[in-house]
Amino acid sequence: MNDFSPQELDFVADDSRVGFRLQRLEVLNWGTFDRRVWRYELDGRNGLLTGDIGSGKSTLVDAVTTLLVPAQRIAYNKAAGAETRERSLRS
Repeated sequence: MNDFSPQELDFVADDSRVGFRLQRLEVLNWGTFDRRVWRYELDGRNGLLTGDIGSGKSTLVDAVTTLLVPAQRIAYNKAAGAETRERSLRS
């Protein structure tokens, strides 16, 4: 029998975290996330966003980017490696 138990990674020795820490992301009618409020609870911890192609990973990155980057400097869909501006704040 294996006694392996998964452990949570702790990149900071103490609980005083420097910089911005995402507590929760909620989206409604943002890209393909429609019809209800979609929540991603992080509570200030590190997170990993994974999924199939077209599952909405870049859309969620765009949502966070919209909150942190001035409007004139946003390059939407950058996380997906898009070269052209196929998305905008309005779209």
